[in-house]
Amino acid sequence: MDIAEDTLWKTGNLGRDWRRWARWLISIAVIGGSGLLVICFDRPILGSSLTGLAVLLLVIAVALWVYDYTSVVEARMVDDPEPVIWIRTVSGREERFTPDSMVTVTLVCTPFASGPDTSNEERAFFNQQYQKAVLRLRTRDGRRLHGRTAPYVSVAEMDQVMAAWLRVCPQAHQYREYRPVGTGTGD
Repeated sequence: MDIAEDTLWKTGNLGRDWRRWARWLISIAVIGGSGLLVICFDRPILGSSLTGLAVLLLVIAVALWVYDYTSVVEARMVDDPEPVIWIRTVSGREERFTPDSMVTVTLVCTPFASGPDTSNEERAFFNQQYQKAVLRLRTRDGRRLHGRTAPYVSVAEMDQVMAAWLRVCPQAHQYREYRPVGTGTGD
């Protein structure tokens, strides 16, 4: 994540991730086709189950696609006659907000999981990196914006992002949430 001076948020992948959606569609087609094929071989319960699973996966994929389609991939400070926050989504839609319109800025950071068998070198690396980070914004009119996940970002970059938001929107409530993940089974 390269952060310029006027950049408030930027993910590595700014466009649509077609390979991800192609994998979803191929999986759904294989499961649905298998279900229809099994129905033809006089196994209606198994075939109906597979076909139903394909339909369920299709509904989930469409919901995830819509969520990703509206994700913020870039936010910058633009100096027009007055300062404006310029936001671009995955779909290419561009919006402009005044700094006063932002009420809440939340940065959700997920650190790497480290367990008792993690070496000191790995711990030193994990203390300087986040597994992923997500930006969440709320405007004065109640609108909520979510950023696309930025994977493998450094702590210094996230400090720089929060400092930039604090400089641009000092009146907004600034939060940094940590959502740790477990190292595996809790045995």
